[in-house]
Amino acid sequence: MNIGVIVDNEYNNDKRVEREAGILKDAGHSVYVLCFGFGGKSYPGQEGIEISRIRINRKLKDILFFFQNRLPAYEKLWSRRISRFIKEKNLGFLHVHDLYMSKAASEGIRCSGKKVSMVLDLHENYPYAVTSYNWSRGLVRNFLARPNLWQKKEREYLSYADKIIVLSEDYRDVLTEKYPELLPGRFGIIPNVPDIRVWQKGNEVPAKANVREGTTVVLYFGVIAERRGVFDVLEVYRELAVERFPSVFLVIGPVDKRDRKRFFSLIKSPDLRDNVHYVPPVGFNELPSYLDISDICLAPFHRNPQHESGIANKIFDYLLGKKPVIVSDCKPQKRLVEKYACGLVYSDNKGMKEAIRELSANPGMRIRMGENGFRAVTEELNSDMIRKPLADLFSNV
Repeated sequence: MNIGVIVDNEYNNDKRVEREAGILKDAGHSVYVLCFGFGGKSYPGQEGIEISRIRINRKLKDILFFFQNRLPAYEKLWSRRISRFIKEKNLGFLHVHDLYMSKAASEGIRCSGKKVSMVLDLHENYPYAVTSYNWSRGLVRNFLARPNLWQKKEREYLSYADKIIVLSEDYRDVLTEKYPELLPGRFGIIPNVPDIRVWQKGNEVPAKANVREGTTVVLYFGVIAERRGVFDVLEVYRELAVERFPSVFLVIGPVDKRDRKRFFSLIKSPDLRDNVHYVPPVGFNELPSYLDISDICLAPFHRNPQHESGIANKIFDYLLGKKPVIVSDCKPQKRLVEKYACGLVYSDNKGMKEAIRELSANPGMRIRMGENGFRAVTEELNSDMIRKPLADLFSNV
């Protein structure tokens, strides 16, 4: 079967999309990708997969995307190119990534005149998530981008798909309760599990962090933002500093523009400058070396519809590094940690501080939980578990 993958980014750095395309290729399908290419930038290929790019200026792309709830230009750009893509590659399926792309894909199918089935892959709870993005926040931006309109458009955009992929049972249940016409059998559950073969091939780079001996290192890796609970961790570390508790918070990643001033002001304050170590964004191949110098890893996400929709990639990365995790009580990650006994769950800042203290004081517990998590990922929670369910979605429409 010829399968067309539709994704409105550069493709190569999207781990989920690359992984799923590779799985479909390994299942014997011919896989073609349609994505963006910015300016004259060159990109690496992927063995056995043909990649076509819509060449566009990045700023123009961002403008068209920003106004997609007011102007039809973005959807028209994609629908016309998808129609041509379907005919050129003689496609039987489209694997469409993200809710907002489904209408353009449906229109592309209609204009192609071909019988093509659509599998829609929901990477997140987009109608909720979009309201928290920097580009949609603020009075003027909110007025122009109209992010809240996605709450009303969600049902329509889901209806275009023959099958729908979600990250967790929790999110499937949310959608089937909201829209009774979406029967459970229409869904596939494909979580953000890692490809352990890629991890094992990692070209490790030495960590750029100096940590005092005798201190427990607690790591957070990812976007630094209020909604992700990072400022809750800083508040806990302010208390731990007053108590002279020997622990360092190692935080790595890009800082959300909206939170940048506050974040850097806090970590430079007398209360935190000695026990918070910030490292700017690093490549995925550098993560193993930072895990090596860490004792505990954090996923402090606030409970909201977005974080209740699935488990973040970073948790599986932590577990592959044989580290115990401390997580907030978002349902999917809470269920994982409790099922595999690979960390501790908290519900408020007091609980987070107690968990940090408990694991810091018990190296044997850290080792045991780290080994439990590593075993869970290498034996069960990896890309091998999604191979058959993903392939079945493209044979049972």
